[in-house]
Amino acid sequence: MKAIISIFALFALSLSLISCGTKGTKNNTLKVGHSGGYLSAAVYAADTDADLQQFRVSSDIAYALLSGSLDAGFVDADRLPALALLDGFNKLIVMGKVTYPYGATLVVRKGLNVRLNELNGLTVAASAPDCKLLKAFVADAERLGADLSDVKYKYITFDAMLPALEAGTVDAVIIKGTYSVFALYEGHIVLYQNWEVEPGDGCCPAVVDQIALVLLVRNDKTGKAKKFINALISAQSLAPDELRRAVTDNTAIPLKILQEQPVPEFSVADNKLTKTLIGHQH
Repeated sequence: MKAIISIFALFALSLSLISCGTKGTKNNTLKVGHSGGYLSAAVYAADTDADLQQFRVSSDIAYALLSGSLDAGFVDADRLPALALLDGFNKLIVMGKVTYPYGATLVVRKGLNVRLNELNGLTVAASAPDCKLLKAFVADAERLGADLSDVKYKYITFDAMLPALEAGTVDAVIIKGTYSVFALYEGHIVLYQNWEVEPGDGCCPAVVDQIALVLLVRNDKTGKAKKFINALISAQSLAPDELRRAVTDNTAIPLKILQEQPVPEFSVADNKLTKTLIGHQH
């Protein structure tokens, strides 16, 4: 009987040790938040043991970082200036960024079958009357013989354009390249793209135009994050189609759509990027 009790005691002790070991490993794993999609190509392709957690929106990632429930996370670059005003932001450090070619893209809402020379009378959204993307589109359209004299322009922010397209309040949008894959996935039609548009001008540095995501890391997790960042850099060196397949394998985005668009690029960054983005907002 004593032998049986001893066996059960040893079994319970071994379970306890296994449980503690598992918990310790989990607590020691870098917890990384991302919002998925094609901008997460390097994350999907990376050979890493990080605890990858997908969020619906990057603002939730930001709050999880501030609360300490995440160690690192990718947030939208255009949200960074507002995030910098929140308590606890001083505990976060920029360690990477995801960039995407600037590009000029004309997206026509699904179901509206028009050609470039049939835009007259339609409502087209742009970010501003002097937007470089709008100027590039108009110049190319006129060079191709399209008459745009009766186009009705509506000026809204980039992040409001695809919802406006979905709602039918605009017929087409002139948008930067980072939105093109999502527009295609939603069934809209890309009628025009020009990837040769040079980003940056007198008030807006090129990095602001091209940056899509910023990787923030809690300042007490930077050492642990270096291994994850090295894995992302290694993944970024893969062939473009390997990165595209990694996205297709982890999302519902068809490979055919991705093959028509550039591949996002992960690279290292530092806190100077925050100053650049905040300075641009001001």
